[in-house]
Amino acid sequence: MAGFFITFEGGEGVGKTTQTKLIADKLRGLGHDVITTREPGGTPLGEKIRSILLKGDVDKMEPMTEALLFTAVRNDHVNQVIKPAVQSGKIVICDRFFDTTSAYQGFAHGLGIDRMEELYKLSVGDFKPDLTIIFDIAHDKSHGILTEMNRFENMGDEWLSKGAQGFREVAKLHPERCVLMDSVGTIDEVSSRIMKIINEKLGL
Repeated sequence: MAGFFITFEGGEGVGKTTQTKLIADKLRGLGHDVITTREPGGTPLGEKIRSILLKGDVDKMEPMTEALLFTAVRNDHVNQVIKPAVQSGKIVICDRFFDTTSAYQGFAHGLGIDRMEELYKLSVGDFKPDLTIIFDIAHDKSHGILTEMNRFENMGDEWLSKGAQGFREVAKLHPERCVLMDSVGTIDEVSSRIMKIINEKLGL
């Protein structure tokens, strides 16, 4: 049986990491074999590059340098972890994937979403998520507890608001796999919305 690849996307502090764990547990309770992972990260190499990308001064590297580092992580992550798991019948839930690069480096940093998608295709090919749920909330209304104050959180409200808009642009470009979900509400309310979307889109 073929597996499924689900990604959770959205701005900072919107609750993705919390929901990744909760939804994985709910799907396991239904009898599915589920693994969770994250970007940047997911492999030993990816976790090392994660530290480089997320720590330090906001202006320590150029936007294209960021994009290329994310792309390198993604190539390793997809080939070493995600694709083999999906091909073996597992459900993979990833906390961030390439839509973050499109929204942050492509839209907020101004490199262009189309250029970021070209990078993705060069590094990964046609492999894409079966479903992407974008946690949508205005940046100044985000309510999550940040586990680490990273470079991107420190970019400032204007940049983060652009990033949030970038995710909305991605959703418009890819309606076949992206669902823009209102992430305002209690943890249980948001979990229920996610499970409804997953059931409607993937029949799980």
